[in-house]
Amino acid sequence: MTRLVLPLIVSLALAACQSTPAQPEAQRAEVTPLIGQTLTPPDGACWANDRIPAVTETVLVPVAGREGVHPQERLVHPAEDRLFAVPCPEQIDTDMIASLQRALAARGHYAGPITGEWDSETSQAVRRMQAPQGLDSGVLSLQAAQMLGLVTVSRANM
Repeated sequence: MTRLVLPLIVSLALAACQSTPAQPEAQRAEVTPLIGQTLTPPDGACWANDRIPAVTETVLVPVAGREGVHPQERLVHPAEDRLFAVPCPEQIDTDMIASLQRALAARGHYAGPITGEWDSETSQAVRRMQAPQGLDSGVLSLQAAQMLGLVTVSRANM
C-alpha cells in the first residue's frame, strides 16, 4: 500500500511547485478615491477598483385614480466603487498564476486546466473564492493571495 501512495504524494507535491502569469488588472498606486473619501495608499502599494452594481427590487404600487397595481423599481442599495489591495504586477507571473489555479482547484473553485494564463475561468474561480469574504470580484485581492500562500505576509501584518 505504501508503495502506491508514496509516489502519488511525491507527484502531487512536485506539481504544486509550478508557477503562473500576471493578473492584468493591477495598477501601481493610481488610486481613484471613493466618493466622499480621501485614500492614501502606502508607497509602492498596488490597488484595484471594483464596481459593485446597484441592487434594486420590483415592488407593486397602486395606480392613482384606478383600481389595481403596477410594478415599479426601487433602489435597495446604490452602486459603489470599492478600492482594495492587490498583488503588484511584478509579483504576478506565469508561475504564480499556475499556483493560483492549483490552489483554487484544491479548494474546489477551479476545474480548468493549469495553464499559467489569466483567463475567464481563473477570474470566475477567484470571484467564487472571494465572494464569501465580502469581495465579489474576479480580481485577486492581496488578502486572498496571502490566504492562499501565494504572497508573503510581512511580520508587521501578523
